[in-house]
Amino acid sequence: DVSVAGDEIVVTNGVYATGGRAVFGTMTNRVAVNKAIAVRSVNGPAFTIIQGRQLAGTTNGNGAIRCVYLTNGAFLSGFTLTNGATRSTGDSDREQSGGGLWCVSTNASASNCVMILNSARINGGGAYSGKLIACTLLTNAAINGGGAYSPSASNNCILNNCTLTGNAASSVGGGAADGILNNCTLIGN
Repeated sequence: DVSVAGDEIVVTNGVYATGGRAVFGTMTNRVAVNKAIAVRSVNGPAFTIIQGRQLAGTTNGNGAIRCVYLTNGAFLSGFTLTNGATRSTGDSDREQSGGGLWCVSTNASASNCVMILNSARINGGGAYSGKLIACTLLTNAAINGGGAYSPSASNNCILNNCTLTGNAASSVGGGAADGILNNCTLIGN
């Protein structure tokens, strides 16, 4: 909260599974990066975990918690984002999409992150928009873009050197829906 644009926050090992903040409506984010800052883990995704909250029996709904929200210019590196979920009502993009990671645009980016077992009611179980670099998206689910979802050509989801495995969508794009994938590996989506 006391950081200013350009700051870097370094996070030590641990499972971060408490607290949260709403940025839009009543959708709670475990971590809400609403300034152009960099948030990095000390020892990478195997040791630094941001855990959202899924509802028993339904996964998405009131009380669900998304893992991370990133605004323009924000950067996240070296985290596992797991068990994030979205609301099942409210704004379809801002409250029902991006269970693991929700980015304002491709000016928000994540690198060396693992997004696993996240769910979105509508779009982007693992990630919604943003630029992902050397990330792994595993067993995430949504109606569209189980792994990653791109909301529009002007607000794309760009994946560079990412691996998408075992993600599921009930409509389109088990691994990814729309977006741009460069040098990515897709397996069993």
